[in-house]
Amino acid sequence: LTVLALEPKVHADVRRVLGDVARALHLPRPQDAADRLWREIDAGVQAAAQSLPPRARGARVYFEVSRGPYAAGTASFIGETLARLGAENVVGAELGPFPRLNPEFVVRANPGVIMVGNRSMQPMVMYPGWQGIAAVRDKRVCVFGPGESDVVVRPGPRMPEAARIMARCLAETAR
Repeated sequence: LTVLALEPKVHADVRRVLGDVARALHLPRPQDAADRLWREIDAGVQAAAQSLPPRARGARVYFEVSRGPYAAGTASFIGETLARLGAENVVGAELGPFPRLNPEFVVRANPGVIMVGNRSMQPMVMYPGWQGIAAVRDKRVCVFGPGESDVVVRPGPRMPEAARIMARCLAETAR
């Protein structure tokens, strides 16, 4: 058995991993197949970005990948997707792709939109002090259920669908 251990963290990693999988599957012209799929993914993410109304661009977003809180930083594939959607991630690249944060960090960052990947179906519980965050106060919080969460927190061929889910949140919360 051929075993691959793959952990893409950014868009470039996803593109590289597509080639690795195509080679492992012994596809004819594996790099061409991987490049073709990457172009489809990239075009889908771009289409999601172009679908956003202008008022949805520039939102300051905090994306919680899982309780802890573990966030999607600017240096993650989620952060890259948010940037392509015209959003500003409040978790900078210097913190790494998926840092565990002190909830106070989010209070200080005061994002305008909060996105939560909730694969466990636990009800969202606010951390202390979060009631004062603009996104919470103005009800601009998108909690993705297990199905959507599974799409948005896993890099791969469903990235265009993830971008559409995030774009829908940004459009619905735009003021």
